Amino acid sequence: MKEDNLKLNLGIMIFCFFLFHLFSFLAYQHPWLNSLFFWLIIILAIIFSLYRLEYGFLFLIFEFFSGHEGHLFEFVGLSLRWALFLVIIFIWFVRRFNQEKKNFFRRLIQPKISLFFSIFLLIVFLSFIQGLVQNDPVLAIKDFINYSYFFLIFPLMDVVKNRWFQEKTFKIGKAATIGITLVTIFVFVLFVSGLVNVHGHFYWWWRGTVIGKATDTGTGFFRIVSSAHLLMVPIFLLYLSFLFVPEIKKKKTWFWLAFLSSVVLLINFSRAYFLGIVIGLFFLGRSLPWRRWLCFSLTTILVLFFEFFIIFGLATGEWGNQGALFFGKRIQTVVTPGEEVSSLSRMNILPQLLSRLEKEPIFSQGLGTTVSYFDPVTQMQKSTFHLDWGYLEMWLELGFFGLLFYFFLLFNIFYQGWRKLKELTQIWGKRLIIGLLAGLASLMVATLTGPFLFHPLGIFYVVSTAAIINILKNENSA
Repeated sequence: MKEDNLKLNLGIMIFCFFLFHLFSFLAYQHPWLNSLFFWLIIILAIIFSLYRLEYGFLFLIFEFFSGHEGHLFEFVGLSLRWALFLVIIFIWFVRRFNQEKKNFFRRLIQPKISLFFSIFLLIVFLSFIQGLVQNDPVLAIKDFINYSYFFLIFPLMDVVKNRWFQEKTFKIGKAATIGITLVTIFVFVLFVSGLVNVHGHFYWWWRGTVIGKATDTGTGFFRIVSSAHLLMVPIFLLYLSFLFVPEIKKKKTWFWLAFLSSVVLLINFSRAYFLGIVIGLFFLGRSLPWRRWLCFSLTTILVLFFEFFIIFGLATGEWGNQGALFFGKRIQTVVTPGEEVSSLSRMNILPQLLSRLEKEPIFSQGLGTTVSYFDPVTQMQKSTFHLDWGYLEMWLELGFFGLLFYFFLLFNIFYQGWRKLKELTQIWGKRLIIGLLAGLASLMVATLTGPFLFHPLGIFYVVSTAAIINILKNENSA
């Protein structure tokens, strides 16, 4: 009976995931529906949050997993994700302040991890003020909205202690893995089969509302890209962490979830993600015999290669060496970026970015800072605040000490995780921490050439990892 209820709950969540996308596509065609769905979700989130904050928080977590860039629903430019965030933060703040009053701020930063986040947020706020003064205020506000999701650490530290909330969040994560995979495959099939075309109606919904990409590689294989795929990188490593040890139960479940998340990453085919996964595999070897770790890691890499060639063959009809040639060409652009437009654009931005840092290497230049570069597509000079060099972008906007403190914050999460590993006796808790830290390491590596650790979804993963590690303790686990 319990297993049947679990399947039913999972099925309902997956159904809600698809309804979320369907309603967004309908709202794209009929804009008045956008406002209707937006306010319906917000009103429900307010009602549930007032009844119990954990219930309202689940609305936001569901949106993080299913909302891609957060703009599936909007109201006069206000995204559903940002609106849900404001609802949660406001209700939590009012309740916590009323409970503690005089001791509110002291108790708020009492846990060390909360203190570190508070200091980092202060640095972000000062850079935001500077950005408003000397940069485009609109761009500064957009950057600040991304960084503001770090505030979630405070309400999350309260609600994550609830065991019911933990179980529901984990179920949403499982459902989202299945949902994101099915949506990615569905979009992939639509483009590969020719049922929808680049620059068609569906394409512009995917491009303009989902803020995703559908790129024809010229071989018949389409790269389908979405911000939601960012979470699949650490989640894939988390599932592998459970698979790597025989003591963890439900092996079939973890295998299929790992398989589904790997399909998403292969259709996305981001080199930064793959590099992150390779580094993450090294972290999964913690507390394992090296022979077992090596065997599982090599098997994982071989399975990924095998999966890709099957996906590529099904998409293109080429079962020979075409898949290997495509794979090799994509990897080759890492060292020869001039052969690919996106890589060439990134390399054109780099010297301009370094030049700005050289002029003022210590102090922040503020959120919303832009850099001019030569666009190989338009063959013209272009200005952008999407700099595609993760840590260098943070350095430019937050200053050297802002970047340094963020590294310190991340280091502290790893330090607390390693300490907690020594305290825990439950194998489930140990593998959970190892998987979470492997995922964090993968995003840290990927951020070398992308904004993953200061993207809302990356921030959501960082604060979730910090909160989970902080509350884990020895207890029986299902």
